[in-house]
Amino acid sequence: QTDLYLFVANANAEEGSSAEGGLTLGSSAEESYYAAAIHNHPSFGFLAPYSKHSNPAASNAPVYESKLPLSTGRPRLVCLGTGWGGARLLHDIDPKLYDLTVISMRNHMVFTPLLSSTCVGTLEPQAVAVHITDIQPALFKPQNHVLISEALSVCSKTKQVEAVSDGIHFKVPYDKLVISTGSQGSTFGIPGVLEHTNFLRDLHQAEAIRSKLVDNISKAGIPGRPAKEKQTLLDIVIVGGGPTGVEVAGELTDFIEQDLKRMYPDRAKAMRVTIIEAKEILGTFDYSLREYAAQKMSKRGVRLHRGIVQKVEAGKLTLQDGEEFTFGLCIWSTGVGPTTFISSLPFAKTGAGRLVVDSHLRVLAPIELDVGVTHIPREKKEEEKFSILAEEKATEQPLEIVPHMYAIGDCCANPSHPLPALAQVAEQQGRYLAASLNYERYDPKEMPRKKLTPPGEFVYKSLGNMANLGGYAGILQLSRGRPGVGPLSFSGLVSWLAWRSAYLTRLGSIRKRMLVAFNW
Repeated sequence: QTDLYLFVANANAEEGSSAEGGLTLGSSAEESYYAAAIHNHPSFGFLAPYSKHSNPAASNAPVYESKLPLSTGRPRLVCLGTGWGGARLLHDIDPKLYDLTVISMRNHMVFTPLLSSTCVGTLEPQAVAVHITDIQPALFKPQNHVLISEALSVCSKTKQVEAVSDGIHFKVPYDKLVISTGSQGSTFGIPGVLEHTNFLRDLHQAEAIRSKLVDNISKAGIPGRPAKEKQTLLDIVIVGGGPTGVEVAGELTDFIEQDLKRMYPDRAKAMRVTIIEAKEILGTFDYSLREYAAQKMSKRGVRLHRGIVQKVEAGKLTLQDGEEFTFGLCIWSTGVGPTTFISSLPFAKTGAGRLVVDSHLRVLAPIELDVGVTHIPREKKEEEKFSILAEEKATEQPLEIVPHMYAIGDCCANPSHPLPALAQVAEQQGRYLAASLNYERYDPKEMPRKKLTPPGEFVYKSLGNMANLGGYAGILQLSRGRPGVGPLSFSGLVSWLAWRSAYLTRLGSIRKRMLVAFNW
């Protein structure tokens, strides 16, 4: 609260003085900006994402340049997003070397591997969310700030980010910019997906699934309801057989067998869980693990179906072969795609719409794009590498480095070495970039005790893949780290214990670990 009072006192002290760029502090528009900034201060706890930023009318509002937070003369590092990559960057960055500004729709990081447990009430929302100021306590200092807002555009010429919060547009200058805005669920242009299905990528989506599940179970118990309507309410369809879809199915079967069967045995018996996958269930895992997972889920009553969705209507899903599935709850987990913000940026993109970065995670742009970039020579061998994955193939025209701009996580890819959109990839990129930026500002004369080594190119090291199947069973695949050698595969109770232990230790604070362990 002291930081908040200093923040307000500074605003009042400058009232009436001329603000560079046009406005006079103390005007109604500037007061509105201060009010929004104070509301967005991290002291106010967890804030839900704004839902009205997509209002096209808001783009006509005047845009004001931010004069806050305070400046210490250090370079200002602006981070867009608080996902796995952004959170790791903020955790590892040295706040004595940079002033920090965070622009994000939420003031917390979500531990996404545990969202499936939140859907059925195994874990409460606060157990899987970590406040960004717990990750980087220096954000409480007056020169740093968290702006709960949506980034709209980036101008590399003026080195500014335009953002909007509650209808108020403003610009935030930067010396270093890190884009870590993640991705969004992909609909593949299938009609009805946005209107009739539920995604699972954030806390509010997990809570919406939980609310819908409870509501359907309650409605199914109303006397006199036709049997067909009752069955539809109790049918759950999961589109996508990746780790997220399989873990949701595992949590649902645990909920049905351990909780619902005890409270409402008739409704538990009628409830059906179906996974629809276009290719292979858990396609990134070894064949033996995929086969084990399929047998385990089938034994527990999960229906596995191969097919491609053609359209989704209210309470009904139709495949391309004409087969129909009724549902009271449909969870869409088929993959990710670029956000509207990433798609709007005027920089180089891969075929999948992700920002093109080099081996140092610097954003690239076409040479003829006048964004004040410096040329990066590219050899013919590098251009040949761009076709490793067709969907991540970059433009064939020469590219340049955009100065002082980086990207990490799902929103970017290096076409020479494309990586999957995984949490561990984003986290390793955040760690690498923080070390790189710290080294850039490192002065051995001022900080003799610190021994920093210059980071080379970013190299991803796979930590393996895990999935919880429910029923005290899981699968675990570990890389041996040697080319040409197959991975180590484990299944059953040992893998389930490894899954829980790994995520429990990654939660960070002892308080979060105790909370999750108690809920489990």
